[in-house]
Amino acid sequence: MRVSYDDIRDLKSIVTALARLVDEASIKFGTEGVELIAIDRAHISLVKLSIPKDAFKEYDVQEDFNFGFNTQYFLKILSTSKRKESITFESSDPSSISIEISGGLNRVYSIRNLDVSPPEIPELNLQYDVSATANSSGFKKAIDEISAVSDVTIIKADENGLLLKGKSESGVEVELSKDMGGLQEIELSKPTESSYSSDYLSDILVLTKLSGFIKLSFSEQKPLQIQFNMESGGNVTYLLAPQMG
Repeated sequence: MRVSYDDIRDLKSIVTALARLVDEASIKFGTEGVELIAIDRAHISLVKLSIPKDAFKEYDVQEDFNFGFNTQYFLKILSTSKRKESITFESSDPSSISIEISGGLNRVYSIRNLDVSPPEIPELNLQYDVSATANSSGFKKAIDEISAVSDVTIIKADENGLLLKGKSESGVEVELSKDMGGLQEIELSKPTESSYSSDYLSDILVLTKLSGFIKLSFSEQKPLQIQFNMESGGNVTYLLAPQMG
């Protein structure tokens, strides 16, 4: 198989987020595109990546190929990558894979393919009371402010927009609304409030580099779903379990 992707920064952001959540992961190069599913060490969050083959500069995969890797090691390889550089995966032997980074100083890495079993996830059919499209940088900045003073982020939604605040005595609150430009749209069946880990939100929001807007969906005491839609046509879905009590 041989697969090339034009903008290595997308992959760098994804692996940066993965490295904060898991030690090892597995990318499936399928005949129709790339998929990845990973569950964090504490089993309270899930990341699902999907990139169709049309998003790639070159995509030659005759049969499914699973690439298992150590996230920290892969991140070291990607850490020196620059803007406008591309990445190519190539393999003729299931035990190893060649990774070429080109566009600046060309370099080629030969990596052992680890036997990493992807987690088995039951089909999720979550119904949410709130669905909102928010400005990526605005949402990340709000979480950064809250996580500095509180381990828990409370997200409240009503017809006016979203209110994010910390569960602490600091009283930090950030409002995202259409009028203020933080929200593009919001739909809700009823006013809703739920709480989530500030640290886990901070860890995943490196993915805001993938898109100018993110889609959030949640209900009281249900997992928070954040979708990052990439310009290339791929997307990342993140699920985070609520904080109870």
